[in-house]
Amino acid sequence: GGGTVRALSSSRAPLHAARAGVGSRTPRGTPPTTTTTTWCTVSRRDVVGGLSTTTTPRGAAVLCRATKDDDVSGARRPQTEQQQPVVEYTTKQRLREEIDSPFRKVRVVFFGFSAASALVALYFSLLTAGKAFAGWADAPPTSVALTDVAVNAAGVAVCSFLAYRDVKAGEANLARIARGGALAALQVRPADGRAQRPVGSFRNAKRVVVAAGGRDFLETLAASLTDTLAEALDRVNVVVIPVFLDDDDRCVVDATREVWRGAQDGAVFSDKIVHFPAAGAPWTAYLASEIATARKQRFDPQTKGLGIYVKKNGRILRRATGQPNWDAFIGTMEVMDGDQFGAPPKLF
Repeated sequence: GGGTVRALSSSRAPLHAARAGVGSRTPRGTPPTTTTTTWCTVSRRDVVGGLSTTTTPRGAAVLCRATKDDDVSGARRPQTEQQQPVVEYTTKQRLREEIDSPFRKVRVVFFGFSAASALVALYFSLLTAGKAFAGWADAPPTSVALTDVAVNAAGVAVCSFLAYRDVKAGEANLARIARGGALAALQVRPADGRAQRPVGSFRNAKRVVVAAGGRDFLETLAASLTDTLAEALDRVNVVVIPVFLDDDDRCVVDATREVWRGAQDGAVFSDKIVHFPAAGAPWTAYLASEIATARKQRFDPQTKGLGIYVKKNGRILRRATGQPNWDAFIGTMEVMDGDQFGAPPKLF
């Protein structure tokens, strides 16, 4: 059945057939024959209603086992569903996307119908061009017919491209909004012992800096965050969330607090702006794609670190590797974050 097969010790066929429940019947009076018992791995095409349809030589008893993805009842989820799960967006997220771009659907419908109209015109222009080449009396000149074909083909291509671009832009915006919602749902615990809270509670009040990395990265970050620097960051409404990543790029809550406290070097005011992850698994799941992207770009989050800078409105300002440049961050944050232009809109 496409799996691995190995032969075991020989024995008599009726005995193995009785034990396995599968085997060839031996006619009465026929002397016992020696056969082999075969282990095989059954693929999904071999399991039908819980029975194996593996073909074996005559007289061989077969002991089959299904792989972990097989359902012995005969039901099996298609492979495409396992590898590519369908992403479901909430109604609130879709409404947010429409608010961000209220005329996107209008453009998609307009360009879609325009592409369909141009496609119909292209069909008839091809027929006309065929008549022109065939020399029909009522056909236009060949040059005119070819010009019509080119214009209609260009209309189909351009309108289809514009509609497709708007659709992909909407999907990307939905994914960004969903990522913002996932970030807002993550829980943190203040370093000064206050109650646990979600990251979304900082919206319109604080700017969030998520700094993830290995032990050396966090120790350097903690040592650099002196009381003077912490006071300056507090004045521009910045909170810092350090995240310790182990060798498997997983967030370890206890190690984050331990590494940070060990390298803090007596700083006390920094506890007011520092928040530790409250649970490791949600943070690991959220940072997985960010870490994968960094590694594709040949950056090592363990040594270089990974910084995610979030504005007051919940939008991600930028992603960067290395230690945060606090001086430039403090000096330009008010301009980059847009507080000079009024309260930012809500994202999550």
